[in-house]
Amino acid sequence: MNAKVDKNCSSEMGWGSEWTQVVDVVVVGSGVAGLTAAVTAGRKGASVLVLERGALPGGTTAKSGGVLWIPNNKFMRARGLVDKREDAMRYMAKSAYPTLYNAAHETLGLPQDKYRLIEAFYDTGHIAVDELTGAGILALEEIFYPDYYADMPEDTAPEGRALKPVTWAGFRRGIDKLEGQILVDQLMAGCEKLGVNVQTNSRVLNPLKDESGEVVGLEVRVGHRTELIGARQGIVFATGGFLHNERMALEYLRGPVMGGAASEGSTGDFVSIGTSLGASLGNMTHAWWSQLVVELAIRNRATLRDVYSPYGDSMMMVNRYGRRAMNEKATYNERGQVHYHWDAGRREYPNYLMFWLFDDALIHNPQASRFRFPIPAPGEKLEYVVSASTWQGLGVAIRERLQKIAPHTGGVTLAPEFDANLEATLARFNAMAAEGKDLDFTRGETPIEKAWAQAPREGAITGAMHPFARSGPYHCIVLGPAALDTKGGPVTDERAQVLHASGAPIAGLFAAGNCVASPAGQAYWGAGGTIGVALTYGFIAGGEVVKRAKRAGAVLAA
Repeated sequence: MNAKVDKNCSSEMGWGSEWTQVVDVVVVGSGVAGLTAAVTAGRKGASVLVLERGALPGGTTAKSGGVLWIPNNKFMRARGLVDKREDAMRYMAKSAYPTLYNAAHETLGLPQDKYRLIEAFYDTGHIAVDELTGAGILALEEIFYPDYYADMPEDTAPEGRALKPVTWAGFRRGIDKLEGQILVDQLMAGCEKLGVNVQTNSRVLNPLKDESGEVVGLEVRVGHRTELIGARQGIVFATGGFLHNERMALEYLRGPVMGGAASEGSTGDFVSIGTSLGASLGNMTHAWWSQLVVELAIRNRATLRDVYSPYGDSMMMVNRYGRRAMNEKATYNERGQVHYHWDAGRREYPNYLMFWLFDDALIHNPQASRFRFPIPAPGEKLEYVVSASTWQGLGVAIRERLQKIAPHTGGVTLAPEFDANLEATLARFNAMAAEGKDLDFTRGETPIEKAWAQAPREGAITGAMHPFARSGPYHCIVLGPAALDTKGGPVTDERAQVLHASGAPIAGLFAAGNCVASPAGQAYWGAGGTIGVALTYGFIAGGEVVKRAKRAGAVLAA
């Protein structure tokens, strides 16, 4: 790609020969947040360089479904759907900070800074979509998913906020190509059109400050060499979370996590860089939660796919005591958090591992679903599926499998009472399934669960539940806690400025995406909640950084 980059920096007044190159704006990270910041700054006339740690651009976005959750977007407005600001704020605030929410309070019970972050997201997200689609950078269309908490009374616009990249006729979602890659491709084409250079295999090592303390550049490892890259107007970090930094995940997250779908470069680089500059940290205990197949995560912590919406009707998930502990059809963010329940009496996480039980009828169900993974196809033998001809035999087989993987799970095994409890659990489940009503966890009843549900089998009341077959074989997949990525990091304000522990902005430093403290708090507002927030704040960062005066030069601090 052709970039507007000055490589002969010694000839530029004020920028010495120590600089490898100097541009107006440096963006670190090439997921949706970084690329949106880059094209936004580029459209305003800035010379922009994107640094990507990996060999290919896209980050975690390229592995995703590419959906964006944007309130009050133009597609909603065109259909006459009203997304009232005050109602949307209530919905987002209550789900993000349920223990703080107060509908009568001027900031809904939230601290002002957290309220302003959500406010800016609502106010700016639809503008970002309008500008980027209007400029031909993005091509988006509606995807008719309800919000993840559409059953909450605060959600007065429960459908229409989810958008996705335009695909082609005959495209099979989740099969032909991840739409996240299509979103990346659109933004990369925008970068090329604007002359934005994207430089891969470039990992930022240290920020560089001038004598006044302002961040003016970066020390970057490019392949096997080191470069000093200067920024006349500022730097935008969008480097992803810290999911694959096992030590950070251990120290910061609310409970143990085995891995997840974030790109391998999500190791928390900006946590270290930000704190080295005095940034305060926020939201570090939270992530975009999910579940994973334990035996696949043992091989590779950076999973290809997690368990988003468990497939099937004659199935349930039980803990090591043989008891259900969740609504198996709840969204991935909510199910993932169930793994972190602490039992004070037993002094353990009883749901640390969950056992996904299903029968042969589920395997042979001909209904296609983008959520079928990790259920095997008929006749397919997968190593992570434990099988037996009877329930008692399955208990024995699960214990044997747990013994093999014990070094990776803290030695979790089934409790002695597992078999007896499972018999009772199965009897209750089958009785409820026959009536089509989950009296324990209301499985299949929320709008998003209905949207993702398969059609009922012939004679069944619901597609969410069906009694298990009277005879085997029966099967099990061992599930563990996971995340799409973490959602904590240096704190930013509504202008995407990174804040010092004193509360003041760190001059020249902006950030967006999973590398910062997310405006979403604990919540996952709807399909595309991760990408929608990242795109919006990338757009904000790209617009704000170019408002700064261009530096004529920089003398590095000693």
